[in-house]
Amino acid sequence: MVNLLLADDHQIIRDGLKMILESTDTYKVIGEAANGDELVEKALLLKSEIILSDLKMPGTSILDSCKQLKKDLPDTKIIILTAFDESEDIYRAWDGGVDGYIMKDTPPEQILNTLNMVKIGYSLYQPKVDKKDPGQTSKGDDGVNFTEREAQIFQLIVENYSNIEIAEALFISEATVKTHVSSILRKTGQQNRSQAVLYGIKKGFVNV
Repeated sequence: MVNLLLADDHQIIRDGLKMILESTDTYKVIGEAANGDELVEKALLLKSEIILSDLKMPGTSILDSCKQLKKDLPDTKIIILTAFDESEDIYRAWDGGVDGYIMKDTPPEQILNTLNMVKIGYSLYQPKVDKKDPGQTSKGDDGVNFTEREAQIFQLIVENYSNIEIAEALFISEATVKTHVSSILRKTGQQNRSQAVLYGIKKGFVNV
């Protein structure tokens, strides 16, 4: 069973999500939080494997606490479940090392699928970011889009930087780098960094 901490300021939503999650033999909700401060307190106390949190709650925003939570709990996956898909929130979630970002109107089976993928190491973001946003970079004719940060990290991977070296070069955490690398692998459809590099060179996403 995968232990999970559930956070939302509406009891009815927590009850509904708990019912969905525990309808499987995979997840067990070991704690609930009704605001951002309670979330941080219970996260550090319970050390659940996954945190599934609302974006807009009273108290400290998950976007403000996620970096520290990732530092204190490096093995815990954080997924945001929200009704808001503003680009700024999505970019802050990426930079904070959040592992997943899904909308509240997502069908239950897709929510479970996202949790399953994040659990094994993938980074999944459901909202489609406005391509006109300055944080989004689009290259190539095959529909693959990278954020500005992903493009930076992809180039550093080509230059044989390790995750730690990338983190130091860009002044971000290693966990954030890993999140971006996972996203790059997912977007390119490659299984490892070497294959992604060859794909990126072939498609012109990166410079040699």
